[in-house]
Formats: sequence, structure tokens, C-alpha cells
Amino acid sequence: MDILEKDCNIRKEEILAKNRSSKKDEGVEHATLKGHRITEYTIFVIIVPMIIFAWLYGELAVCMALGAVANAYALGVYFALYRFTKRKLHLVMLILTLAALVVCIIVFVFAIFSGNLAPNHFGLGILL
Repeated sequence: MDILEKDCNIRKEEILAKNRSSKKDEGVEHATLKGHRITEYTIFVIIVPMIIFAWLYGELAVCMALGAVANAYALGVYFALYRFTKRKLHLVMLILTLAALVVCIIVFVFAIFSGNLAPNHFGLGILL
């Protein structure tokens, strides 16, 4: 048992020495990940209402531009998740997000070049 304890202590010291010599700080990494999570929620809380109001006021180009930004961010997240986990769910979400991004960009370009940005969906456009 004494030999086993020495072996475990040696391995423990090796692991601790590696961690000390590496440039990574777990506290900084944790704070960075927490910051990314807060950013995701902030983007969601800001962009979703903006998309809804743009749609309600008949601003299709603005709605699609905001949707493209949100989908571009989500695309990056799902790409990183799929690349790391190789889960089929992440691949499906990656493909769906890419499709939504392409649709947003196409509709945005069409809305800009058609000159008729959108019908006034609920008659709320006259308020602006």
C-alpha cells in the first residue's frame, strides 16, 4: 500500500507541475465561459424583441438583417458544438441554422432591391 501511495503522490505532483507550467488559468477560462453565456442571453433578449417589432411595423429588411445576425451567431455556436461533440442534434441544428441564415440574407437582399420593403402587417407602420 505504501508503494501505491508513493506512485499516486508522484503522479499527483506531475499533474500539478504540468498545470503550474501551463499558461492557462482555470479561473480566467471559467470567467470567459460565463461571459460568453451572458452574452448569448443578452443577444437573445435584445435581438428577439427587435425582430418582432420590425416585423410588426412592416420593416422586413430590418427584421431579416437582425435575423441574419442572430443566425450567424447561432451558426458559430452550433459549429463549435458539433465539431467538439459530433452529436447528430448539433449537426441538425447547424444545418437548420445555416438554412435560416441563407433565407434571411436572400429575403433581406430581395427586400432592399425591390424597393417595397414589406407590407404593413398589422397597420402599425402608420404609427412611426
